[in-house]
Amino acid sequence: MPNFRYTARDERGKAVTGTLPAASSEALAVELRRMGYLVTQTREVAESAAWQALELRFQRISFDEMVLFNVQLAKLISVGIPLVTSLSTLGEQTDNPRLRAAVNDVARTVEGGSSFSAALGRHQDIFSTLMVNMVRAGEASGKLDDVLKRMALLLKRQAELRQQVVTAMTYPAILLVVGLGVITFLLTGIIPKFMKIFVDAGVPLPLPTRILHDISLVVRVWWPAGLVAAGAAAMGLRLWRRTSGGRRATDKALLRVPVLGDLVQKATIARWARTLETLFSSGVPVLESLSLAEETAGNAVVADACRTVATSVRQGGALAEPLKASGQFPPMVIQMVAVGESSGTLDTMLGEIADHYDELVRHSLKRLTTLIEPVFLLLMGGLVALIMASVLLPLFRMVNVIH
Repeated sequence: MPNFRYTARDERGKAVTGTLPAASSEALAVELRRMGYLVTQTREVAESAAWQALELRFQRISFDEMVLFNVQLAKLISVGIPLVTSLSTLGEQTDNPRLRAAVNDVARTVEGGSSFSAALGRHQDIFSTLMVNMVRAGEASGKLDDVLKRMALLLKRQAELRQQVVTAMTYPAILLVVGLGVITFLLTGIIPKFMKIFVDAGVPLPLPTRILHDISLVVRVWWPAGLVAAGAAAMGLRLWRRTSGGRRATDKALLRVPVLGDLVQKATIARWARTLETLFSSGVPVLESLSLAEETAGNAVVADACRTVATSVRQGGALAEPLKASGQFPPMVIQMVAVGESSGTLDTMLGEIADHYDELVRHSLKRLTTLIEPVFLLLMGGLVALIMASVLLPLFRMVNVIH
């Protein structure tokens, strides 16, 4: 289906432009009239431009760019600059082409009379449901700049947590890649040459050397099939995880992994508490906040617990009891939530919980890194030593045969 570039007028007579796919220019005009626009001009977009639009759609927008957008927008609004002017200014200075196009479209939509939250909702692949609901609450309360600051802080803390995880896993990942590379080189490049020497010399091979020879043969002959099988298994696991049952099963298994499961639980609780604190402080209704916290929990088991809490609140109950019944939240979290409910300071208590568990996550990451490094070194060193011993044992025998 071809893409068409159009120019139209909205209900207020404001000129708008954009690109939409349509079977023909007539079909495009019908669709735009249905959307409330009066078409003034249409033209078919060239294939290269359509490819650029497709490339733009898959342009990645980083956490840092979203944080910067929220911080700058909050600052512009707080000093009294109108929303449309603020959005247009940010659209001009944004380097990311995909974010720039979205911000400019939001500015045009708001200028056409739409609410800011509704304009953001047109780009939910960029602006999350969480952000749309927080902006809606900010519009209702008249504290949009404060809500945007809270959103920026939330994104910043999530980005910091993700960066900590990436930093902690970088060195072990390098060790793993280097170790596997060395072992693969030994199995495919060194071992076959020594095996040929031993066989030609008639040296009897010990059991470890024979096992190593068989492994080397399998790696050299079947590595393409192994790569295909590994790729198929990874794809199958990914597709299974997209199902509700698969995601629940894998998330439950992940929570049971020693050390790593504890880290995942703490990070999930920190994200859950921080999201709820931000939503409650921004004036989002309780049930809506619980639903959004369920979507952003990042773990299906904790999301199930959030769903149970929402059901309890909907029936007039409290938050603490269903949290306790779920078995996924430590006693300290439950007690602090109960105190926050009874004293009317639930958002403050959730902020304290989030801060505490952010600190626990940092300590757990440090402990995990400290544990992984020696384990990897011992494992890789042991494998290399085993390979070298399997080579040296028949080498000593060959020396004896020569003597």
